[in-house]
Amino acid sequence: MDANKRKIVVAALEAGWAFMSEMANDEDEGREATDHRKKPRSNRRKFRHGDARHCINRDYLGIRGDLATPLLGAEFKAMFRVSRSRFQVLLEDIGASEIRFYQKKKNLDADDQASLEAKLLLPIKTLAYGVPLHTFIDYFQMSPEYARECCRQFDIAVKKIYAQEYLRLPTSDDLRSILQLHRHVHQVDGLFGSLDCSHTIWKNCPKAWAGSYTGKPGSPSIILEAVVDYHMFFWHASYGYTGNIGDLNVLAQSPLLERMVDGSFHTLENEASVVPFKIGDQEFTKCFILTDGIYPQFSRFVKGVKEPITEEEKKYTAWQEGARKDVERAFGVLKCTWQFLDRPILKLNLSEVAMRTTCCIILHNMLTADRVMGDPRARYVPCGIFGSGR
Repeated sequence: MDANKRKIVVAALEAGWAFMSEMANDEDEGREATDHRKKPRSNRRKFRHGDARHCINRDYLGIRGDLATPLLGAEFKAMFRVSRSRFQVLLEDIGASEIRFYQKKKNLDADDQASLEAKLLLPIKTLAYGVPLHTFIDYFQMSPEYARECCRQFDIAVKKIYAQEYLRLPTSDDLRSILQLHRHVHQVDGLFGSLDCSHTIWKNCPKAWAGSYTGKPGSPSIILEAVVDYHMFFWHASYGYTGNIGDLNVLAQSPLLERMVDGSFHTLENEASVVPFKIGDQEFTKCFILTDGIYPQFSRFVKGVKEPITEEEKKYTAWQEGARKDVERAFGVLKCTWQFLDRPILKLNLSEVAMRTTCCIILHNMLTADRVMGDPRARYVPCGIFGSGR
């Protein structure tokens, strides 16, 4: 091989070696850039959970031995919507549950983890005021992510522990008590409750679904169907219907109609021995529900006369419209107490929206039971004091 060819080969080998070395250096630099372990760890925010616990006790729950606290004890129900005794029940029941999120971590001191009181009060307050989940993180000393997890876990815990009691279908004893209540306040036999629907505005509804969920309010909404008694206790609550369908289409998909059609509600009436009953001289074999004029002519649905002419029709329609205000009052109190349902809902996930709504209804029924029974541990009896002869 002559000198010129040798020079060409050497130059080619040197160029190839330089290229391979450069590629190796680039690969090492990229590996170092993606290896977070070689980077110095950034300073983590350290929340003062002990200070948050002290503030909660100072302002609302009281500090042992300090008679000047709580500063805002009288305003506890106004701030959180639930009474102090009801909150104590929530604290005991959820604390005693096996839900891992609410168990104390044994390897951490009390000041290094959020207290159970903070984990419960924050989600209750966000439901009460209908604000984003991170609104009160400064007071409760939590990160936005942890605050969201607190709210999610609270919804799950309330449904798991209390749904069987406060979202129960009426038993035969309940049905007898409901009819006794309405016999006392509405002066008629056989009245089970009042039926209606209400919309909740879904502000952050995904654009692909907006057409299906946009109905009467003019914005994407989700429909809640409910049957309530005079005390505004929800005996039937069905949520998640798209806002563009009317009350008739909601009824067609409702489990309430299914129970009426398959005979299970009639079986309950027979078990409770509430049928037949008389109104005037006429005998009836089915309990009835008050509805507005848009509902179909079902045997269990009682509506007012659209254009009453005679004096009897006017009196009957006035009575029907007045008694049906029960469900209107219930929706008003539910949304006023838990403003999460009254303000535009900011969540994107429909299942999380439904879970929060379920939590609101359970809490509403809790407060109704507390108001009627006077004891947060007592089972709700619709006739209340009317059934005790007082």
